[in-house]
Amino acid sequence: MKDLQSLYENMVVEWKMPDSEDRFVERIVWISPVEDILFSIAMGDEKAFPIMKTYSEYTAGFEADLLKQIDWVNDNVPLLDSNIDSEHLNIRDKSWDAIKDIVHDEPSCFEKGFRGSRIKEVQERTGLHKSTIYRYLRRYWQGGKMKNALLPHFNNCGSLGNDRTPKETKRGRPRKFEDEPVGINIDEDIKQLLRSGIRLFYNNKDKSPLKHAYQKTLEKFFASGFRQSGQAVVPVLPSPDQLPTFGQYKYWFKKEMDLEDTLKSRLGKKRFALDYRPILGSSTYESFGPGSRFQIDATVADVYLVSEYRREWIIGRPIIYIVIDVFSRYIAGIYIGLEGPSWIGAMMALANTTTDKVKFCAQYGIDIDPEDWVSSHLPQKLTADRGELEGTRPSQLIDVLGVDVENAPPYRADWKGIVEQQFRLTNLRSIRFIPGAIKERYRERGERDYRLDAKLTLREFTQIMIHNILYHNNDHHMLWYDRNEFMVADEVTPIPRDLWHWGIVNRNGRLKKQPEHIVKLNLMLQGEATVTAAGIQFKGVHYVCELAMREQWFIKARAGKTWRVKVCYDPRSTNEIYLWLDNGHQFETCTLLDREERYLNKRFEEVEDLLEIERYQGRYQDVNNMLSKIELDAQTKAIVEMAAKKTNEAIQQSEESNNQRVKGTRQRRSNEKLENRKHEAFQLSDQGAASNDSTNNVVPLKRDDAVEKKQTYIPPADKLSKIKAYLQEDGDEE
Repeated sequence: MKDLQSLYENMVVEWKMPDSEDRFVERIVWISPVEDILFSIAMGDEKAFPIMKTYSEYTAGFEADLLKQIDWVNDNVPLLDSNIDSEHLNIRDKSWDAIKDIVHDEPSCFEKGFRGSRIKEVQERTGLHKSTIYRYLRRYWQGGKMKNALLPHFNNCGSLGNDRTPKETKRGRPRKFEDEPVGINIDEDIKQLLRSGIRLFYNNKDKSPLKHAYQKTLEKFFASGFRQSGQAVVPVLPSPDQLPTFGQYKYWFKKEMDLEDTLKSRLGKKRFALDYRPILGSSTYESFGPGSRFQIDATVADVYLVSEYRREWIIGRPIIYIVIDVFSRYIAGIYIGLEGPSWIGAMMALANTTTDKVKFCAQYGIDIDPEDWVSSHLPQKLTADRGELEGTRPSQLIDVLGVDVENAPPYRADWKGIVEQQFRLTNLRSIRFIPGAIKERYRERGERDYRLDAKLTLREFTQIMIHNILYHNNDHHMLWYDRNEFMVADEVTPIPRDLWHWGIVNRNGRLKKQPEHIVKLNLMLQGEATVTAAGIQFKGVHYVCELAMREQWFIKARAGKTWRVKVCYDPRSTNEIYLWLDNGHQFETCTLLDREERYLNKRFEEVEDLLEIERYQGRYQDVNNMLSKIELDAQTKAIVEMAAKKTNEAIQQSEESNNQRVKGTRQRRSNEKLENRKHEAFQLSDQGAASNDSTNNVVPLKRDDAVEKKQTYIPPADKLSKIKAYLQEDGDEE
């Protein structure tokens, strides 16, 4: 039974007529607060006026099940003024101004006599016809006593949504100018031609403008013939009054356009799926708990870095890999390096997901507590690009580590929307404020080259990224995160750390833990090193290990020949590599030789850059050496030629034979040495220098003069015997 207290103003009720299927709908427009009366007006009646009824009528109607409340929606009454045309608002306000004094006087306005006298006053004041004023009152009461009920019902004009049957008279708006093309009436046959033109010339990969498609449509479907113009065949079109106008073509294009089909035809299905498909799902609901699904992706950071060895060297932009948990948005692993988006970078990022983050951060001088970065696990599923994790390489992840790899389709970055969004946030938080950052993709002419502002090394940039991730995992409040009802009940804050811990407890997680050597075997990079006499050489760096020393590898390499061994290595550090022994079941650690200390605590990428630069400098220096050697040879040749000329002239002037020239070589050498001693001796006084200068003109001594000078020279006692032997030897030669 319906309670009388449930009756309220503007309530719409439906009466069922006894012994009949007819229905009568009315709206209650006023209820007396103290008496058993109310006023209601029939709905849908263009001549209805409010009539008085009693509570008891409604009580009996509800009890007899002849009366029920219904919902009445008036499409002619908008709820908001923002989308109403200003002209319509002006008409509404004028109508309201005419009746507002009448309808505010309740319940007197419901009395016929009082209402008639007030309408006459309005007629005198406004000049409106009384039927117009009655229509305004009726619209106001039937429309729920709302001001917007007085808006004009222009939507009822014409046949909205129905196509008119074309006749001889041209439909549509008359043209402003008499000679302006008016077009033709569009019947079903013409519409079919227009549809075909749109399909052929607009919905295609050429992305032609609509005007061009209109032109091609007229040429193909409306040409009355063709004419020869030189080598060209030109379509002949009828007069403009026999052709559809561009306005008509555009009207029917918009009226019948299938937007999805048009976008797919012009842009392709991949572009449509990426940029225009409806976004109705959520990545969060694809994951039951932490570790159900990780997303991995890479980007080239918008910042330029400098070399670790020489800070004046600019080494370009680093690569950022991020592995993020879909359920909690917790970043589980990263890789910052110079290795372009590839298998190597992806494997380094995945290896980082299983790494002890306390030790990892300590490598970069950052001290954290274990709870600051707790993830050291592999996921159940991994969503990645087709490039890095496609083919046979991920087989180790699938077969050995039990990670199901899921590749996104080409050009569908939206499949990895969470990790893609993380790149954007990272750039907004930190990267754009770093020296050397790319502020705009294209620099204006004359602007400073942002590459010259680079200040950070790869290590320093990695430190910034680690702090960025620690902030994201532990403090980033995600207001947009859709918490489920259980999270709301447990008052879980939408912070990645809190969501991760809640998921571990309540969703049982899908995280995987493997022994460290198994993870290393399958995730570390593999290569071949060469055993040489100088050490185990790998990527230009030399190592040593206890196994090699114990089995005398280096002695064998020097005595025989070199050989190759299989190794695993971490490209982030040159300090160690690992010999792969017993099919990967054992490892032997190889450490850097002491003489290779310049490579200590460096990355293999930096070592390769350094060696390449040194090779380049060596090649460049080879050219300089060659040029200098050419100059040296030319100088030597000039001196030799001059000396040969003088010597040959002296030989020609001399009467000595070849045998005579050879004899006495020792004596001549001794004489030459004695003369050289005179001007080679250190004498600091000016006289000594002058006397030395006088010895520059050396006069060759004859044999007798030499003997005489030897006799006048008194040598020390200990050298007397040697001089006698020397003179005796000279005498024997003569």
